[in-house]
Amino acid sequence: MSCRSVLREALSVVSPIACAGCGRPDVELCVDCRRRLVPTVGTRDLTSGLTVAWGLEYRFEVRRVVVAFKQQGRLRLGPRLAPALRAALAEVDAPGTGASLVVPVPASASGLRRRGYDPMGILLRDAGLGPDPRLLVSVGGGGPQKRLDRVQRQRERQGTLRCRADLTGRRVVIVDDVVTTGSTLLEAQRALTERGAHVLGAACVASTPSTGSQI
Repeated sequence: MSCRSVLREALSVVSPIACAGCGRPDVELCVDCRRRLVPTVGTRDLTSGLTVAWGLEYRFEVRRVVVAFKQQGRLRLGPRLAPALRAALAEVDAPGTGASLVVPVPASASGLRRRGYDPMGILLRDAGLGPDPRLLVSVGGGGPQKRLDRVQRQRERQGTLRCRADLTGRRVVIVDDVVTTGSTLLEAQRALTERGAHVLGAACVASTPSTGSQI
């Protein structure tokens, strides 16, 4: 057995690791799961006319990788997810339009306390999109939405975001990790538009398979 193999075995005992996508042992992300993270961009228009683009389908291995990054502290997966966000952004902000601001949907206060980090802030950095400008802030409400339908989610999210700056005449793209019904993106669009922004669209890492039938 080589020294490298011995060292890897020793490290796996101290700090065991498995592929975030399929669970294969002793690797952060296996070759097969890396292939599944190659972006395939999809788009959809929300009821407000907001165009949403995403780089991946949020299911199977992709879903597990996103959850591992967002909820389990496996932050080294960020550079693997960043290409999907960049691809979605390129679809919304086509060459020549020149969006001046990329505005992320903010994490909730409870989510920040629970995780101890901001997934979107890290993902923006890994995607080379610069620091989070913190233009959108949460202003309460918007509890767990997993069991709510599209209409209930939109009602729950209404008025939960506020834009902190005058964006009159500024062109912006909203970014988020996963789009489901689109209620959070619609609320972000409302908050930004109220402060004068021209929202070009929204770019997300992934979309749930049900997105197309719910927005």
